[in-house]
Amino acid sequence: MDLPRDEAALRRLLAGLREELEELEEEQMFTLSQTGLHVTGGERKRFEADLSSLRERIRAVEKELAGFR
Repeated sequence: MDLPRDEAALRRLLAGLREELEELEEEQMFTLSQTGLHVTGGERKRFEADLSSLRERIRAVEKELAGFR
């Protein structure tokens, strides 16, 4: 993943990724809590894959930001 090289851009990226993660977690919780809806195994796996990918990107940005300290 190509990351910005300046601290301000990394912080903006991190904030956006964290917001995206929070929204996806909320969507997953809402979707899976709907008792009247059938959620396929594929949909559950998609949620988990998307969440895992976002968390990995967040860790990469945090690691890059640690170099500015």
